[in-house]
Amino acid sequence: MIFDDEEKCYRLGHEVLRHYRERFGAECSLRLLQLSENVTYLVERKRKPLAVLRLCRPGYHTWEELQAEMQWMEELGERVCGVKLRQPICTDEGHYLCGAEDGTGQVCFGTAFTYLSGIPLEELPCEQQLPWFEKLGEATAFLHCRSRERALAQRTAGLRDLPRFRWNYESMIGTKALWGDWRKVIQHNLPDTALYAEKEIMIHKNIFDKADGLICNKLKEYGMTENTYGLIHGDLRGANLLVDKDTLGIIDFDDCGYGWYMQDLAASLSFQEAEEEVPQLIKAWCRGYRKLGTLRQADMDMIDTFILMRRLQLLAWIHSRRRAASARRYRENFLCDTVRLADQYIQIRG
Repeated sequence: MIFDDEEKCYRLGHEVLRHYRERFGAECSLRLLQLSENVTYLVERKRKPLAVLRLCRPGYHTWEELQAEMQWMEELGERVCGVKLRQPICTDEGHYLCGAEDGTGQVCFGTAFTYLSGIPLEELPCEQQLPWFEKLGEATAFLHCRSRERALAQRTAGLRDLPRFRWNYESMIGTKALWGDWRKVIQHNLPDTALYAEKEIMIHKNIFDKADGLICNKLKEYGMTENTYGLIHGDLRGANLLVDKDTLGIIDFDDCGYGWYMQDLAASLSFQEAEEEVPQLIKAWCRGYRKLGTLRQADMDMIDTFILMRRLQLLAWIHSRRRAASARRYRENFLCDTVRLADQYIQIRG
């Protein structure tokens, strides 16, 4: 796997960077920012940040899907509701994407994006995130409005949807989910299950199975209508939200695709679903969302379902992306807290 070799990734990054020499200058260099779903580097010259370069995980997206991501980002623009959005940057040849060959015949796609300053929202204590969640809710409502407008224009013109992921039960937490199957995590045991007896593990598995069945039924009842389902960011977690003074920035549209709009709220709570401040964060997000969008009671009733579905999705992700920064940061006690959340969900919804 390319991403297991940092030196090879670095070489590939420079291969992509060659296509931006006229734009960034020959003296620019790369500095590793993060290894997660993709590898990202800071492009800088004399320690001044110029852009962010992304090496895309091989096999995760096709060329057409990546082009669609860039198209959607370009359509949204640089700023919505006072929130900054990262934008793709064209190569010297006038393209958003270029390929770098790793020496074995495998091609890794790369691109560059505008640099946004700030610290990740996830680095702030939960209680300090409250005002940002209201701003995020408002920006998310705007994104959803644009999504619905785009869908209407597509239907009117007879155009197809963008070639992006379809986020649904199967692709998120089904047995062939894109980020892995949480069931296999239970079977193979994460490090924090080592002290559990086999009987306890089976009890936990039964809890997850019951919660999974409830989630599936709730999603069927909720449905996929134009009011509930459309083009979403898909990964508005704290690592993809940058705080700079009084400005919020949104980055990483890599997982944008077609999903339930309320998924974006659940994603914003990623890895902190078990924190006691979550109800206040949800209220702040909804307060901001209602400034530009509508939340029906049916939407509100699905919040805990989407939160737990996201949590199960992340359980598989932590297992399949062990080297990712967020996986290392949140792995401890993640399974234990997920069991507790699933049990609470069953008590309420079962």
